[in-house]
Amino acid sequence: MSDRIQFHSRVGKDGVLQIRVPFRPADAGKDVVVTIAPADENSSDRLAWQRFLDATYGSCAGLGLERPEQGTFEEREAVE
Repeated sequence: MSDRIQFHSRVGKDGVLQIRVPFRPADAGKDVVVTIAPADENSSDRLAWQRFLDATYGSCAGLGLERPEQGTFEEREAVE
């Protein structure tokens, strides 16, 4: 049995969520835990972004990159 299965479904007009989760015959008789949580509108975008960050974080650490001095900013007139 896989460690985690995630899928998205929609509650029907009758207020009932119907789900069918296929498992392998070898998993028959095993206990499972089902957690129901409302999904954010942007949850799939957020998950994709998190996977991207996880895959790329620290990828430039060994390149010896350094941030140069940023200098000073010019003084500007105040906006009224």
